[in-house]
Amino acid sequence: MTAATRNRLLMGVVWILLLFLFLPVLVVIPVSITDKSYLSLPVDGISFEHYASLADPARGWVPSFRNSAMAAAATAVIATAIAAAFAVGAWIRAGWWPSSVRLLMLSPLIVPPIIYAVGVVRVLSSMSMLDTFWGVLIVHVVLSLPMAFLAIAASLSNLDARMVMAARSLGARPMTIFGRVILPNIAPGLAAGAFLAFITSWDEITVTLFITARHFVTLPRRIYTSITDSIDPALAAIAAVLLIATMAVLITQSLFAGREKKTGSAR
Repeated sequence: MTAATRNRLLMGVVWILLLFLFLPVLVVIPVSITDKSYLSLPVDGISFEHYASLADPARGWVPSFRNSAMAAAATAVIATAIAAAFAVGAWIRAGWWPSSVRLLMLSPLIVPPIIYAVGVVRVLSSMSMLDTFWGVLIVHVVLSLPMAFLAIAASLSNLDARMVMAARSLGARPMTIFGRVILPNIAPGLAAGAFLAFITSWDEITVTLFITARHFVTLPRRIYTSITDSIDPALAAIAAVLLIATMAVLITQSLFAGREKKTGSAR
């Protein structure tokens, strides 16, 4: 068997596995346009009424989408800022305390969410912050910190410390060093950290089920409630919308990356 044949067989296996994983996800698209009031493939005809129901404020999808977007955006900004501050400080200062605080910051990855949820309910209850935006925001920031910190720390590991020492020797102040030396070099890590924090907040459901009820309902909780109460075809519609939006973002990112690569090679 030649190397070219082996490569074709390997690519064929890879594509089969990708189709096996991805094709079941695409089923939500035809299900979302069924004319039935339950989950089924469109047999007698197609209907977009389930998409229209997503825009109906009375159904609760619009408020839950808005709540999730607000919480995720705020979480991305706050978690990235806190993670960046600690990552830079731990990178500059060596000693036992950065390692200790690093372990504390990564603890949400270690502690099971269900255990964390039980503890946070008691804390937020004593502060009268259950079922509020601020309570959800605090929880999501804590859960998102590890992802943001790991992304920023990875960027800092590629930064040459001699650049900071050179800036200091030239009389640059700490804020100047951070703004002109450190920040430009960790910008990709900041972007990745913010993205991971946003996704963590957007998808979080375990702890959110414990700390929310009716006043502040996120999209994952609204989906969970819809599943437990009744199997609404609007679930397929919201899944199709999220799937199409995700694919659009990935395709756009791929196009921009390909264009930048061609521009770089042309230079």
